[in-house]
Amino acid sequence: MKKPIIWISVLIIVFSLAGCSFGNKSSETGDLPPTITLFDRNYVAPYMSVEDLPDEYTYIGDLSEETANDTGLAGCKMYAVKEKDSFDDFYLYQECGTPIDGNTVDTTQLQWAYVQWIVSE
Repeated sequence: MKKPIIWISVLIIVFSLAGCSFGNKSSETGDLPPTITLFDRNYVAPYMSVEDLPDEYTYIGDLSEETANDTGLAGCKMYAVKEKDSFDDFYLYQECGTPIDGNTVDTTQLQWAYVQWIVSE
């Protein structure tokens, strides 16, 4: 049961990232989805964007050019749960396509929203 959920999540990553505004060549060449490297851990954005940030997340700084890994997201505001020594996820406030439903993004209507980035195993 877990494997189909994981594969569906991977497909959502691919489709949702296609709607996000990245200055990276991977979406043009068919490479793996963009990753952000933070504290020697790689993060991907598998979920649709959300308009509201979860309450426990607070601003931790702007995403650096080096950490952004040529995604075009350098300078975006980062939010995480500060009480943890390390985190499995964080949110970026970034420009993305507008979600139409749970699996579809309209890339012609851009908006600023919160995107959750999670550790990639």
